[in-house]
Amino acid sequence: MRTAVGSMWSGGRAGDAVGMPTTRKGRWLLVVDIAIPLALYYGLKALGVGDLIALLAGVIPGLISSAVSLVRERRTDLVGMAVVVSMVASTVVAVIGGDARLLLVRNAWISLPFAGITLWSLRHPKPLTYIVTRAMFTRRAALMDELWETNARFRDAWKWITVCWGIASIVDAVVRVVLSYTLPISVVPALDPVITIATIVVLQVPTIVLLRRSGTYHLVFAPRRPTAVPS
Repeated sequence: MRTAVGSMWSGGRAGDAVGMPTTRKGRWLLVVDIAIPLALYYGLKALGVGDLIALLAGVIPGLISSAVSLVRERRTDLVGMAVVVSMVASTVVAVIGGDARLLLVRNAWISLPFAGITLWSLRHPKPLTYIVTRAMFTRRAALMDELWETNARFRDAWKWITVCWGIASIVDAVVRVVLSYTLPISVVPALDPVITIATIVVLQVPTIVLLRRSGTYHLVFAPRRPTAVPS
């Protein structure tokens, strides 16, 4: 299963704040990233297959989904590429080392690159969280661009949101490593989606609070877009 930060942008409507998977594509990713890997792992374990092989089987659906998505979109996606590279690298290391726990921590390999990309984007004019959210809401892209150009509080909100998501990605990685090496192997796969959902839900708090404090949340995420942007 891919980690929270590798999948949290796959949703469509951020009226559920930012990044909650509510579109048909988002629901399909939940099946590919959570349901199928869990079914494969625990199904194979019930048949007497070892942890490493069962975990490897669970990696395949997410890896195929990520690769197909990159090829289909035909554009450079740093986050998507980081997910694919991290999944492949962790799988190779686990196979060579013969250690199932190395495969359990593969999601940390995704969280850390995502954290780096997210925080690094603060050096650029527009941070990653703003860019991805704008891409998700094409109908409100013009409004977001206008707010970005005219509203300093809106710009500051997205910069701090980016900091929160970057730090949360680091914490996510640390938690996954600790749990992967302290809990029984068979318990960790079931906890993985719990961590994913918890991370996404928790991150809605600073996202919503910061945008509300900037006075722009209702402009971007309200059910109906206002006809004009206040000066």
